[in-house]
This record gives sequence, C-alpha cells and structure tokens, in this order.
Amino acid sequence: MTDIIFAHPYLLWLTLPFLGAVIWRWRSAPAAIAVSSINHYTSSKPNRFFAPRHLLLALESLAAIFLLIALARPQRDVELVPMTKEGTDIMLVLDYSNSMDAFDPDQSMDDQTVREGIRSGALKDRLGVARDQIARFVKRRSGDRIGLVIFGVDPYPAVPPTTDHDYLLAYVNQLQNDLLARAERGTNIAGGISAGINTLLNHSESRKTMVLITDGDHTVDDPVFTPIKAAEAAKEKGIVIHTVGIGSDSPFLYGWLAGAGAPIRFDTRNLEKIAAITNGRFFRARDTKGFEEVMDTIDSLETTSRTHPALIYQADLYPRFLIVGVALLAAAFILRQTLLREIS
Repeated sequence: MTDIIFAHPYLLWLTLPFLGAVIWRWRSAPAAIAVSSINHYTSSKPNRFFAPRHLLLALESLAAIFLLIALARPQRDVELVPMTKEGTDIMLVLDYSNSMDAFDPDQSMDDQTVREGIRSGALKDRLGVARDQIARFVKRRSGDRIGLVIFGVDPYPAVPPTTDHDYLLAYVNQLQNDLLARAERGTNIAGGISAGINTLLNHSESRKTMVLITDGDHTVDDPVFTPIKAAEAAKEKGIVIHTVGIGSDSPFLYGWLAGAGAPIRFDTRNLEKIAAITNGRFFRARDTKGFEEVMDTIDSLETTSRTHPALIYQADLYPRFLIVGVALLAAAFILRQTLLREIS
C-alpha cells in the first residue's frame, strides 16, 4: 500500500474555517415568514438537528470538501515494483579490419550505379551495414545488458555489458573507418573472442552470449591462441557464440582499397567451427537484407528471464475527487430546484 501525498497541502488548512461555518449554519434557525394567524397550521415540534434543509447543506458541504481536496492535488507516492522481462548478457564482437571498407551491392547493379550509390551515401560499406544492424538489434533488446568489443590486430573492449543502450548506440555511431590506422586493422578473431570472454565473466547471469561479426579469415599469426582455442575457452565458461559472416564472395572495392591490390579472403569453416563448439549457430549475411535477417534470427534465439525493478512514478488522484465534488454539487442543485425547493 503506497502513501498518499499532496502537491499543495497548505490548501487543506482552508477546511478548518469552512467546517466552522458549516457547523454555525447547521445550528442556526431556518428562515421564517410572518403570518396573521397560525390557527390553520398543524402544531409540530421543529427538528433542529436534521431537517430537509440540512440535506442540501450536507451535499453542498461535501462537494466543497471534495473540490478543496482536488485543488490540493492528491498523488500516489513513488514505488518500486519488481517486473520480469526477457533478457541476457550479450557481447557484440565486431571486426574492424580493412576489408570492412568493402561494399556488397546487389549483383544486378552495374559499376556506374554502384559508384553513384557510394558517392550519394545510399550504398554503405560493410562497417556501415554492421553499424546500422547492430543499432537495430540493440533497440529491440530493451531487457538485455549488451556490450561491444571491436578488434583489428588487437581487441578493444569498447563498452561493457550495460542496459544504458543510449550510451552503447552513441559509441556504435562513432565507429568510422578511420578510427584505427590501416596497419592496425588486421583480423584477430581469437583476440576479439578472448576480450569478449573476459568482459562477460564480470557478470553473473546464467546465460551469456557472444555475437561475432566478421568478414574475413583470422590473419594474426599466433600458433597457440587460435580462434578454435578461444572458442573452446568460451565453451568452458558457458558462453554461446553465434558467428556472422558478413559480405559477399565478390565484394566491390572502392577508394584506397581498390588500389591496395590485397585479396579479401573469406573463410566460413572457422566461423562454423566456432559456433559448433559453443552450441551456437553460424549465419551468412551476403548483403544488407541478409544481415538484417541474421540479426532477427539471433534476436529470436536469445530469450531468458530477468527481474528488473520498475519505477512507478507519482499518479495524480485529483480527477476522482473532482468528479465526486461536481456530482454532489449537481445533486444539491437539482434537489434545491425540485423536491426541496425553497420559498423565494
């Protein structure tokens, strides 16, 4: 049971002089008229405590009190109510390698149309597509703690799992292609998974999930710590990894990437193994629409229960007092004009 408070409690003091006036009016003698003779009238003892006129006074007084309470603006106090919502801890592990600057247009588009789309901003590179789809995914997961790791040659834990999705989305929007130097933009999948594991271990939810988004093969040589070893470490910690291979087999290279001459390798075998080891799923997103469908599927897979304290703000109660006051006032007016009409 929550407490009732008043926004303007000082107005309630007006009830004291008002009640005094009502008591005085209640006890006062009724209005009288002079007649020449009382021989034609029946003798009866007057009722000084409750006569018909008192009913009108009672209705009008109650109406005034209810209206006064409404003016004081009663409110129900703030309370915390536990609510169960769907949620889990999710780490988004995003590839930030140079090949993420490539484009994956529809195969029916010719080179001229593709170039015009790139220049106008209608066609986005892989990083831009990933940025948009991550934002869309986050907005649909209001009950989750979601974090972000980006990786090039080295991994960077950018945002720990948080329910402050506005902060996360603000960071995602800042992920431009020039955030790291080209020499730092390799594909260290093992490092990205490792950083995701370490970040998730700081949280105690029963279900922890990682979504690995990459467009290439692991290019950072490390004979010991490989993507497969990293996946096995994730499995030991109870972390499920869904892998997303973003990009088509024939990407469109534009700008500096077109002149670099470096091949863009795409190895789905590693991504399939990583997902299989951790009981996750591998997805292939060949273009923007495909990536959108992948993230929708992952969204439907990840559902667990979490209890959150939901803040219930103050609710105004004055309308119900106002309605009662007006109703009582209307009843008194109707009675005064009909059954209890006074001589004027």
